[in-house]
Amino acid sequence: MDEQDCGDFLVSSRELASFEATIKTARSKVEVARVLQAHDLSEDDFTRSFPYLAKAVRDLPDIDAPEA
Repeated sequence: MDEQDCGDFLVSSRELASFEATIKTARSKVEVARVLQAHDLSEDDFTRSFPYLAKAVRDLPDIDAPEA
């Protein structure tokens, strides 16, 4: 994905890579919501700009998993 397609919230490829890695390693939808909030990104914008990540998030549990 081209950096320009990601809007104003991610300005560098390093920041985009970090964002993607954080979303990909999230254990719950709650954790993803926190990341989106930290980046001031709505769920609609996330789904529109990152459909491949939104698809992966869809299969996550709704609540935080207990720490092992």
